[in-house]
Amino acid sequence: MAKTTPTYPDLGKLARDLFKRGYHPGIWQIDCKTLTNSGIEFFTTGFASQDNSKVSGSLQSKYKIEDQGLTLTERWNTENWLFGEIMHRDKLAQGLMLAVEAKFQPGSNEADGKFKMGYAQENFNFLADIGLNSEPILNCSLVVGHKEFLGGVGTEFDVGNTELKGWKVALGWTNETATLHGELKNGDTWLASLFYKASEKIDAGVEVTKGAGGGGGADAPEGEQQGGDVVVNLGMIYHLEEDALIRAKINNLVELGLGYEQKLREGITASISAVLDCNNFKDGNHRFGVGIALQC
Repeated sequence: MAKTTPTYPDLGKLARDLFKRGYHPGIWQIDCKTLTNSGIEFFTTGFASQDNSKVSGSLQSKYKIEDQGLTLTERWNTENWLFGEIMHRDKLAQGLMLAVEAKFQPGSNEADGKFKMGYAQENFNFLADIGLNSEPILNCSLVVGHKEFLGGVGTEFDVGNTELKGWKVALGWTNETATLHGELKNGDTWLASLFYKASEKIDAGVEVTKGAGGGGGADAPEGEQQGGDVVVNLGMIYHLEEDALIRAKINNLVELGLGYEQKLREGITASISAVLDCNNFKDGNHRFGVGIALQC
């Protein structure tokens, strides 16, 4: 089957990754990924905050039963939450995805879950999920593609109170070297981004965001842009050679991000990064981070 249209969360991902991926401000991070002979994929990640020495992490296992189109996923984190998901894909109909997800915390007996459905074809991609608790929230999104153009819409609906909680719309254009993306949320938050592959060694991007109320930064958590100020981010990646690259970004708040990533050997990649407050270089809130990724 031809390449399908991306899901709504994947719109603008190339530019978003340029500013988020590879930076670890204020933390030590380690990721480990391995695949057993029986086909079970294990992924574990750990974080240690440099400010308060708090350590957190998670352990995930995933097993695919290809003949049945099933994927079984289990995950545990240091907050003592247990997660499980059963996903069925492409067997009932090409492009159809059905899944049930649940989470449970033994200490408090708190539990939640959701049912997910997706249907993807060459020119559209529909995604929906609904909570299985007493106050279910229905999330739906649809992306339609035509040649190099993409358009998407998403809604969040409170089923119990029959109330629209939020909405978002997006437009985009993409080809082999450039991706344009624009999004409006709830009429008061918007984003525009451009990703451009200047050459085989250089990726560049610009992102302009406006939050719902007061300033954020380039490193505010995704979806948590704080404030109504417009923030402009510029970023790039330069591939030094096959096994190394340099990252850099800066915004109009004069926060400078720098990063270096090196593949030490097969299956081991190390990265260091820093986000510097250039408004107050001497006593500013400078944050450094280190990441290690292991794969075997």
